[in-house]
Amino acid sequence: MINNETGKENEQGRILIQKLLSAKDVAEILGISAKTVNKLVREGKLGCVQVTAKERRFTEEQIREYIESRSSKVQIDTRTPVRVKSAAPKGGEKSFGGSKADLRKEMSLWQ
Repeated sequence: MINNETGKENEQGRILIQKLLSAKDVAEILGISAKTVNKLVREGKLGCVQVTAKERRFTEEQIREYIESRSSKVQIDTRTPVRVKSAAPKGGEKSFGGSKADLRKEMSLWQ
């Protein structure tokens, strides 16, 4: 029996046919443009079925493989954040390392 969801063989040894998706369909699934989908194929990051010289189609498995290859398995740090112990300088005369008078004196020398 033919199963449209998998591309594997069934009990009788036949290759099962699955629905092929267009670049537009894949773009909608991934939330990107069809142009970007074609770029990913050219870069070898996304597999496809080349129907004609210009037309590409995609299997659900190819899309899943791409998503898995781009997914990161980063552990989230659930510890309590450590508070900063000192406040940042809030401006004023000494926040840049000198007084306003020193700055005016230096600027007068520029002329």
